Amino acid sequence: MAKLCQYCGKREAKIHFTEIKDGKQTEMHICEQCAHEKNVALAFPSLLSHIVAGGPSAGSSSDTEIPGTCAECGLSYADFKSKGRLGCPACYTSFAPVLVPLLEKVHGSSSHAGDSPRRLKSVISANQEARELRDALDQAIADEEYEKAAGLRDQIREILGAEDSES
Repeated sequence: MAKLCQYCGKREAKIHFTEIKDGKQTEMHICEQCAHEKNVALAFPSLLSHIVAGGPSAGSSSDTEIPGTCAECGLSYADFKSKGRLGCPACYTSFAPVLVPLLEKVHGSSSHAGDSPRRLKSVISANQEARELRDALDQAIADEEYEKAAGLRDQIREILGAEDSES
């Protein structure tokens, strides 16, 4: 059964917060319209902002260069650190030196390993298999095992098609 918004009591709650503080669990259920109108997201501190509060040392070496700002949206690292939110897709590249270790610390990996839409699972699976084969191909070439490398190249072509195999 769907929960109703705790503010308006009319619409279905789409945003759900659970806070556990001093062993007590508090839940809040809000519809998207009320969350937007009341700026609810700002009332709850972002988990990411707490994690990045320690700076790039949160999982990376002390000699990691802290990026200044995102070239696309102008978001500064200090703003990202205080808000816990990125400004645009280019921020992932701009702040990669600190984001990759952060993602690895939080999720145990810097690549997505969760569930995917059914229609994309076969594509994602094929791409993952091709990545693994490319790593094996690189190793075979480094080891000068050219027959093995040719077989791996053919497997990659079969998985992805001839047009993508040359990358």
